[in-house]
Amino acid sequence: MITLNPALDAPALAAAFAAKGRIQIRDVLVEADARRVQAMLRATPWSLAFNEGEKVHRLSPDDQRRLSPGQAQQMMADIQQRARGQFQFLYEYDPIFVRYFTPAHPPMPVFEVYEFLNSPAMLDLFRTVTGHPDIRWADAQATLFRPGHFLKRHDDINHRERRVAAFVLNFSESWQPGWGGYLQFYTPDGDVEEALKPLFNAVNLFAVPADHDVAMVSSFAPAERLSITGWLRADAPPGPIPRR
Repeated sequence: MITLNPALDAPALAAAFAAKGRIQIRDVLVEADARRVQAMLRATPWSLAFNEGEKVHRLSPDDQRRLSPGQAQQMMADIQQRARGQFQFLYEYDPIFVRYFTPAHPPMPVFEVYEFLNSPAMLDLFRTVTGHPDIRWADAQATLFRPGHFLKRHDDINHRERRVAAFVLNFSESWQPGWGGYLQFYTPDGDVEEALKPLFNAVNLFAVPADHDVAMVSSFAPAERLSITGWLRADAPPGPIPRR
């Protein structure tokens, strides 16, 4: 069972969140559980995700192996070209909550993490900190940003979903300034207002909408930006949690 850090001061965190609509909560899990989740994520069979306008491409490990060197090179060149003037993202992911709500999908170790995110204790923390008692559930995906991966500026608005807030639960080790991969928030004029490091066992939580991006991970970064990300939602989930 995954356990929240019992030393968290929810009222103090709520006051900090109310001041600017975002917060980084450090040491959110007990240490041993954070290490266990990290190990689950490191064993993930990652797919590559990128967009072409409104169309999202998801390439499984087998799909990626089937690409010829020329096809892979052209794909990356097209991504770079689009990123010059359009919204664009490129990273690896695993669709945790999509798998979870697929009845035929066998249980996975990471489902324990997903059920923890939707446990009364965690949802109550999210509700208290954000000031949104209408939060009903959390969706989630695992993400891995390697060197060259990025997520351009956007606001997380989705008119088909009732997203109240977004979260990024980080499992990167000893991340250094200059490696990129920071979660950046912007002023209306386009200046970076705040940048949050992907700190191990910290959850970044922010209200939706908010202009933000994930800065490109530097080519020389020796580490990988590993996290579980998603939205806290006020609409109905696709099925029961836990699913049994």
